[in-house]
Amino acid sequence: MRRCVVVLLLAATVHCVAYAALPKTLAEFQQQIAEKASDPRAATKLWLDAVMVYIGGDKQLGEQLITEMSKDKQWKSRSYFVRAMAERPFIFRSYAKGSSPGNQYQMDPNKYELVHSGNVDLKPYVDRAEGEYAKLFIVSSGADNPRPAILARNSRGQYKMDNFSSLCSDVRPPQQARIWGPDLPESADPVWTLKYWLQGILMYLAGQQEAGLAQMNSVMKDPDPDLRTFHGAMGPDKSYLWGSYVKGTSRDNGYKVPEITNFEVDTYFQEGEAPTETSTLIRLFVRSTGADIPRPVRLELDDRKQWRINEYSSLCLGVKPPVDPNAGDF
Repeated sequence: MRRCVVVLLLAATVHCVAYAALPKTLAEFQQQIAEKASDPRAATKLWLDAVMVYIGGDKQLGEQLITEMSKDKQWKSRSYFVRAMAERPFIFRSYAKGSSPGNQYQMDPNKYELVHSGNVDLKPYVDRAEGEYAKLFIVSSGADNPRPAILARNSRGQYKMDNFSSLCSDVRPPQQARIWGPDLPESADPVWTLKYWLQGILMYLAGQQEAGLAQMNSVMKDPDPDLRTFHGAMGPDKSYLWGSYVKGTSRDNGYKVPEITNFEVDTYFQEGEAPTETSTLIRLFVRSTGADIPRPVRLELDDRKQWRINEYSSLCLGVKPPVDPNAGDF
């Protein structure tokens, strides 16, 4: 009967745990322990707070706090723990709700929550009195299964971390940030990105090679300073090809673009393919005044929510040649 009462009390108080900012002093932390550590879940959070201080850069204070929340005051002899904090600090950030490999385990150390799986077991050892130890499981966003930790209760009724080896096990590595090129807020609009890219091409073909090449590559997922992926379509004899993507040009005027700094393109998305909040790869169709069928270009979204040109081979295909004004009628 006694065990049921204790478990019910834990269930009633777990939602009342306050997630305060990380402590600035040992005295502040000791006060938090006195107020919260009678709850194994809150005690686990306090231990991770201490780890966050350590991996956040203040190792001196972090050592004091970890020591205060550990049953074993010689925790530094556990090389796997010290090594994990030094070499893979993201392991511990993976326990914060909302972190993930995809966001590089980003979290706010001063405002985070833990996700627990199952109930707290207050009798993990059959030869120990109920409540003397507590076993619980914490969810990691970088692991398939929740991970166990065991805490021991001292004479003041405070739980301190005892066995935490599983919490130091490796997790999925953080995914590399998808950042392509310079920060261009306007490129949140895929049509703007396409126009900016095309403008760079037109600048290059008009003799502004250095500036044009830089502008083109700034909005490409994979920059191509040698123009190898353009399949020969950037030669002077093919310059009219790119002018055909400008609205208002034609075979009759040689696909001449009146103003490189001010032009329009005719684009559209096929039905059901318009970008949504979750889109990361889209296909945008561009009309050419020298071709019968619109041509697709693919764009990909980076982690800044900026679109970059990804695949454009169809835009390098030939178009109807300009009308030769010197050609006579037969």
